Amino acid sequence: MTVSKQFLDKLDAARKGQGHSQPGASAEKVIEAALDLLLAQQARRRAEVKRPQKNPRPARNPGHVPAGVKRAVWSRDEGKCTWPLDSGGICGSTLRLEIDHVVPRGRGGASTVDGCRLLCAAHNQLAARQVYGDDWMDQFTSGAARNVPVAREAEALAWAADSRMVCGGRHDTFA
Repeated sequence: MTVSKQFLDKLDAARKGQGHSQPGASAEKVIEAALDLLLAQQARRRAEVKRPQKNPRPARNPGHVPAGVKRAVWSRDEGKCTWPLDSGGICGSTLRLEIDHVVPRGRGGASTVDGCRLLCAAHNQLAARQVYGDDWMDQFTSGAARNVPVAREAEALAWAADSRMVCGGRHDTFA
């Protein structure tokens, strides 16, 4: 692995900062500790906790997806995008996953285990564009996500080929 001078400077600063808890820690130990923190942060984002609340309080925001629902959806969908492909499989990407409402919240969709699924960012964007249309969704997107021609069928297939790099999934066509 080749690393930059900036990386080495950060590693050295982290090693010095670990002096109280891990005196003389090797670069490997410092990087491992950093990866442990990153993985813990990602687990919290997926609502993975050692002891879930037995009686969680109800959410004040109706669009909020409760932690228990997030855990169940991540478990059921096995941490993969569940977007169905024309070939009969699913996307299966493990990159940039998001909780998606099968029936969009704006159309009355519930934040329940049955009402949610895991989608990669590209397929979540596609689902929203299929429901709301390109003109509406372009108001809320910027950069690469803007003007994704999902609702315009002829252009969608060309975009689908390029999206393989974005979501990392296995696509034949977008349904």
